[in-house]
Amino acid sequence: MFYSITKLLLGWIIRIFWVEKVEGIHYLPKKGPIIIAANHASFLDFALLVVASKRRLYFLVSDFFYKNPFFRLILRMTGQIKVDSFKKGRSAVYQAAEDVLKRGHVLVIFPEGTRSNDGKLLKAYKGVARISLQNEADILPVAIKESHVVWRRGKFFPSFKKICKVVFLQPIIYKEIKHKEPKEIVHKILMPELARELGHSYDHDV
Repeated sequence: MFYSITKLLLGWIIRIFWVEKVEGIHYLPKKGPIIIAANHASFLDFALLVVASKRRLYFLVSDFFYKNPFFRLILRMTGQIKVDSFKKGRSAVYQAAEDVLKRGHVLVIFPEGTRSNDGKLLKAYKGVARISLQNEADILPVAIKESHVVWRRGKFFPSFKKICKVVFLQPIIYKEIKHKEPKEIVHKILMPELARELGHSYDHDV
């Protein structure tokens, strides 16, 4: 209930001031478990994804955001998943992700694990692929464009520029990757796909 009310109240603000276009929304299935894997360059990315998506989203959220009382309240009331990192408490993270997917929901992961300073892709973690393989879930790449221009890292508030685009890309089907290693899925399939849409290169070693 709180999630729906928050989306309703903030959605029109996000669309008026920041969202220029949403593309490929038909790639997001109307029901069933799926993992959204998006690039991450701004605090605004959370709101952009929520507004662009027609389904309720569950995020794996760094404990960094829970240090802010306002963010902490919002995250807890909307049922988001607190994580320290993929290196700490890994089993708890995977269990929480499994619970979301087993209930047929949409799980959102930022594979880079943190925000990029300039919008260019950082080296991604393999957790998103492991979660996909363990839960037989498809991965839906989503490219978020220009959010780093609107709300750069280090700024307290976003600027009002209606330039952000959210692009849903063709899903990475579990059955087509189930015999691949997580590092190959992330570094050879997922991140290069995001890079192509963003107009960047992904030059990080496997």
